[in-house]
Amino acid sequence: MSVVINISKTYYKPTQTYSKLFAAGASEKENLAYLVGGCVISFVAQWPAQSRHAFINQQPVDELMGAILLSNLFLLPLIFYLVSAIIFIFAKTFKSNILGVELRLIIFWSYFAATPILLLVGLVEGFFGKNYQYYTVAGLWLSVFLAFVYSGFRVRSK
Repeated sequence: MSVVINISKTYYKPTQTYSKLFAAGASEKENLAYLVGGCVISFVAQWPAQSRHAFINQQPVDELMGAILLSNLFLLPLIFYLVSAIIFIFAKTFKSNILGVELRLIIFWSYFAATPILLLVGLVEGFFGKNYQYYTVAGLWLSVFLAFVYSGFRVRSK
């Protein structure tokens, strides 16, 4: 199925979407593609805020974009792999039978599926700065991300 259709289905039928993803088989190539896609979208989501910051501080925007590019496309995937390894070790201490590739599928797909809200977070930060509107939308993004992770674990545990 199309990635866009799967993302939209994740919002209203997350267990069905995860069931289809697990039935198709978890592969490391797809996991990496979901993670890199999410990181690219999160890089794009930070453009409005960085543009605002550059305008307010009268500094070139390309320097800020370079730093954000480095952090989102090189460091963020490493952080996600580290977090998934820590969660995998934690799951194995509780005698879980989840495979590492399935755990990464859950975490990376949850991040990728929640990126449309991350784009909204970037727009709100770009227009209003970091005030209560930003924290409200960022909290919404975090709750959606955690709900997707929970749904993935629930489907995998069945």
